[in-house]
Amino acid sequence: MKIIVSGCGCICALGNNIVEITKNLFVGNSAPSIVCERLKSSYCAQYPVFQVSKEILAQKKEDESYSYLFLRKSLQEAIEKAGLQISDLKNARIGVCIGTTVDVSFNCFDFYKELKTAKNPPLEPLDKYIHYSTAKEVLKQLGLNGISQTVVTACASGTDAIGIGAEWIENSMCDVVIAGGCDELNMIPYTGFIKLMVASKELCKPFDKNRAGINLGEGAGIVIMESREFAAKRNAKKIGAVLGYGNACDGYHTTSPEPSGRGLRKALNFALRQSNIKFENIAFINAHATGTQDNDMAEAVVFNSVLKNIPVSATKSLTGHTLGAAGAVEACISLICLNEGKIPAVKNFITVDDKLNLVPALLTQKIDNSKAAISDSLAFGGCNAVLALGGKNYE
Repeated sequence: MKIIVSGCGCICALGNNIVEITKNLFVGNSAPSIVCERLKSSYCAQYPVFQVSKEILAQKKEDESYSYLFLRKSLQEAIEKAGLQISDLKNARIGVCIGTTVDVSFNCFDFYKELKTAKNPPLEPLDKYIHYSTAKEVLKQLGLNGISQTVVTACASGTDAIGIGAEWIENSMCDVVIAGGCDELNMIPYTGFIKLMVASKELCKPFDKNRAGINLGEGAGIVIMESREFAAKRNAKKIGAVLGYGNACDGYHTTSPEPSGRGLRKALNFALRQSNIKFENIAFINAHATGTQDNDMAEAVVFNSVLKNIPVSATKSLTGHTLGAAGAVEACISLICLNEGKIPAVKNFITVDDKLNLVPALLTQKIDNSKAAISDSLAFGGCNAVLALGGKNYE
């Protein structure tokens, strides 16, 4: 597989677009908020969250979610970067594949609150929940016809969406695919992770011995993928490539990863086999690295057995865990790293965990930008997804 990426758009705590994210990524310039007005709860403790800028939040339309706002802005950037016109897309076989969790699953919160207090809320939110599709909304927004799929595989959603979209092109179903993920900060996952005792009251510390859990974040990431033939026909400029994709569900537990990383290892091997990348041609791994004890341990086991001594980055220390958007945001960041020829330092890492036998990048580190990157996601239900990505210089 070698699917051309011609455009990329992203919003997260690091910035409102690719330029801002690139600038802030390598200086670690993002900070969580301790108080978020959208996350008022009865918990005494306050948990850090990584919010999108107030400038972006203020642009939400009345009839859209914050998740779709982030997606809309990222989509606009990606299409502009790709140099695509709507007329180009109307004459092509189009696909839209979007990963999310909050946007399709948790958008009835006010309805349920009113229902629980014996009120009689209007049924519109419930009706929207039943009929709404994030991916289909994109086609509607652009005025296009095509195939669409909304992927809800928890924290692997964004990675799966890009992988599925790449498969559509690989199997000649589409000429162009818009793929990625979006999610917003929301009370249900916020309180849910606290109740699971995997949310940290401190800043997230991926792979650190004293890691205490996740910090939630929000955002969106979108890539425009094209077949080689379609890209050549319009003389598109390549900014990257999707080289391989792997997915494996081990079904070990509702919320905990399988300790030996069985499913992740399978997904990784699928992606490596499809991409035909040799070990020495992998520049770095952008790990899922949530900062929870079990997740980081499972990843370390797999990396040490399959990708030993390859540099590991952990960008959730800069963006927070953006749930269904995480894999897409991290795919965009991986492309930035490949094209800039460097990976960022992992923030908040202090103490080596001898049990992991893994120390992530502690300083901004140069990489060979002609090599590939691995970006992986682990999710509830034992869902594991992996992308192999190349930058603009990958041949």
